[in-house]
Amino acid sequence: MKLLCLLLFAAVLVLAGCNQTAPVTSAPTAAAPDAVVPADTARLDSAMAAATAPPADNAAAPAAIPSPKELGILRLSFSFKPDPNPDDPAHPKTSAHLLLQGAKAMDIDLGKFAGQPDVVDAAKAKLAGFPRGMLLGFRSYHAASGTSSDLAVLNVDGNRLRVVQRRVEETATEPGAFETSREIPLPANTQVVAAPPAKQ
Repeated sequence: MKLLCLLLFAAVLVLAGCNQTAPVTSAPTAAAPDAVVPADTARLDSAMAAATAPPADNAAAPAAIPSPKELGILRLSFSFKPDPNPDDPAHPKTSAHLLLQGAKAMDIDLGKFAGQPDVVDAAKAKLAGFPRGMLLGFRSYHAASGTSSDLAVLNVDGNRLRVVQRRVEETATEPGAFETSREIPLPANTQVVAAPPAKQ
């Protein structure tokens, strides 16, 4: 009888032990050292793609500096030619031209002036009140009227030439103001150099 009770009690203990579950802990299970979770994999792939991606087509590239060969050199000079004056043979006039020598040669008629125009250098230009920074300039004096005609060529913003003129009366207390007579556009990357007047 005692043996039967012991056997029944042992059977009850075995059944109770089989129905127990493993205790739940609050600590999360640590991942294996070499395991990578999906979120970390996505971030890693994104970082690698950004590091190896080529630069965007519309990215601002540094401005290219033109080489000396790409800079067009334009040489300026005056040309003076005698022009008969049938109205006053004793005072012939001179036809003045502005010559542009470079990739595209140009001959610009500046008009007729009294006598032989005198090309002014930096010292004469400063003394006579010519515009600052002018490239070339000349003065033509008409003895019969006591009037001088001044002309100067300026480089404006590096993209055009400006021709300015004025009249100076001997009896005037102040010389006249220079006024623009014409403007000549220049190609991009043009370097303007003043040359002496053409020999006759």
